[in-house]
Amino acid sequence: MIDWTVVDTFRGTAGNDIPLREGQNDCKTPQCNPPVDGFGRRHILEHGVVPDHDDIQETVGTEGFRVPAPDNRMICTNTDASLVVVYVTHNDPRSGDGRPFGIITAYYFLPCLQAADCPGPEQPHKVDTALTYTGTDSAVNGSRARLSAKLTNVFGTPVDGRAVRFALGTGATQQTCTGTTTASGTASCTLASVDQPQGTSNAVPVAVTFGDDDYNPSSTSAELGLTSPTELDYTGVTHLANGTPAQLAAELTDFHGDALPGRSVRFVLGTGEDQQSCTGTTGGTGTATCTVTSVDQPLTDSANVPLRASFAGDAGYLASETSARLMLQHATGRAYGLSAHVALIGVPLLEIEPQPDTGTVRTADVTATDTPCSAEYSSPLLSVQKLCPKVTTTLTPGKVTATSTVAQARIGLPGVPVIEVSGLTAVSSSECGRTTGSTTLALKIAGVPVTVSGDPNTEIPLVGGGRLIVNEQLPSTGADAGLKVNGVHLVLPAGGGEVVLAATDSAMHNCGD
Repeated sequence: MIDWTVVDTFRGTAGNDIPLREGQNDCKTPQCNPPVDGFGRRHILEHGVVPDHDDIQETVGTEGFRVPAPDNRMICTNTDASLVVVYVTHNDPRSGDGRPFGIITAYYFLPCLQAADCPGPEQPHKVDTALTYTGTDSAVNGSRARLSAKLTNVFGTPVDGRAVRFALGTGATQQTCTGTTTASGTASCTLASVDQPQGTSNAVPVAVTFGDDDYNPSSTSAELGLTSPTELDYTGVTHLANGTPAQLAAELTDFHGDALPGRSVRFVLGTGEDQQSCTGTTGGTGTATCTVTSVDQPLTDSANVPLRASFAGDAGYLASETSARLMLQHATGRAYGLSAHVALIGVPLLEIEPQPDTGTVRTADVTATDTPCSAEYSSPLLSVQKLCPKVTTTLTPGKVTATSTVAQARIGLPGVPVIEVSGLTAVSSSECGRTTGSTTLALKIAGVPVTVSGDPNTEIPLVGGGRLIVNEQLPSTGADAGLKVNGVHLVLPAGGGEVVLAATDSAMHNCGD
């Protein structure tokens, strides 16, 4: 049994180095008995070369001896000497390094002619290798990919310290990296970001190659499953109105920003029990659309409705989703019959909060208030009978109407003439893009009938410095469309206060473009 460890080398007759391995005996043939002292392994270790004939110190009986030359044995001699060195040179793949080795078997004196045609020693040759791919079996565009392979020699022994090249993909999009084998024969490297065309096979080839001066080249290949991330962007309506259809849409693109046709996208409007959903299929531009036939969503404090669109993914493309907040159209309105704040010298302070009052109505649905009418309000300075406020809302289109009526009113405050009103009706109506207001009444000032045109903001000066505004119309603040209408607004002189009869306010919000 040979110990394969190379302890030194000696130079052969062809000028090549022959490994001298541990455990080799200087002589193993019957013809070399006893061994030639000084000319075995010890001499080679000390001098580094096969001894010349001048180094011969003694001989053994060789006269008339003929040395056989089997296939694995070389018989070599110097051309100017009669020293013959017989040694085995053999490429044994078990050594794993591809170099022939020599076993000194004997030294002989032979006539030179007997070895004149001696063949030269066997030359070194490369060892065969094999590669086995051991890396990931899948890759995702835009993500890291760790590639690895194991390199072994022909006997399956790992080969250490050798460069192995990896190539993912083909052609112009090919990505490469190189790893060095470890003691286990494994080389690995990482591609920081995979960037490969998806194709229809949903796969990408990886080629692994090895080759250097000491080993025969080898290669292997594998096919990795390839997936690409997707991006979904909402492109549909941004505003909703209950009772009307809503077209939802989203655009689906791949890792490279290209449209992905023929994929199903699901849309969900709202949450919980209020969810409404539909599904669309992407077309050539990557856009999927679907329509919620009649929106029916609750009005929240933020007045928006959550929307989620999702692509479930398939064999080649990863799932993606997007979300949006769609603004919900809604109405606000208010109506009341009377309010007053009077602070005149010599008159008790008169403070009347709005009454009867619907309060502020805020809704995205069809509604109507049911605030009871007030029979009357009576004081020495102010009396009012039968006040009725009401706010109604409708859908398709969304509209809010605030109405306030006062049957009779008499205002008798110091410093201004007596004002009498009957049959007063004030109306404010708003829908997206349009508002209207009106006031109708019969009016007397100091007992004299006054004809009112009905024009907005009709102002009548009063003796003593006050002023009376009929059909006062003011825009609502914080709305897309809105109008306030005060049927009668008395403004007292010198900051003495005001009295309002039949006040209305209507507004629409989140009307969209």
